[in-house]
Amino acid sequence: MLHDDPELTARLPGRAVDQPLRVVLDSRLRTPATAKLAGENTLILTAAPPAPVGAARVRQVETEDGRPSIPAVLRALDSAGVASLLIEGGGQVAASFLRAGAVDRLEWFRAPILLGAEGRPCVAALALAKLADAPKFRRLGAAPAGDDLWERYDRL
Repeated sequence: MLHDDPELTARLPGRAVDQPLRVVLDSRLRTPATAKLAGENTLILTAAPPAPVGAARVRQVETEDGRPSIPAVLRALDSAGVASLLIEGGGQVAASFLRAGAVDRLEWFRAPILLGAEGRPCVAALALAKLADAPKFRRLGAAPAGDDLWERYDRL
């Protein structure tokens, strides 16, 4: 997020005015006030003491290992009236929500490229004691998305 300055907006036809709340997990509150998503329709949840970040709302939440704890994040979102959440993030964020049992559906996009060990994991360590503890999903469908493959899964 710090390198690419995303907008995190819905760019579907008819959604230009009615944008969903953008939620940013920023452990150390490093989001610059000049970031594209530092607007009024953004909630930043942080482990750091709150400070102004543009027009965004900033809220400190309980932490786990120095990062916002997922149960605290979900409570904050519930109090903000958020009923569903699209999570787009790195491997740590994905693993945190999976470990917390907070993922009901996966929308998985795979590109026809191989990165090998130089790539970054899409899901960080889940700290599984045994294979039976792994989160399980059922594939609902798959479809081409350009050169990529789009797969949809529901949690079992």
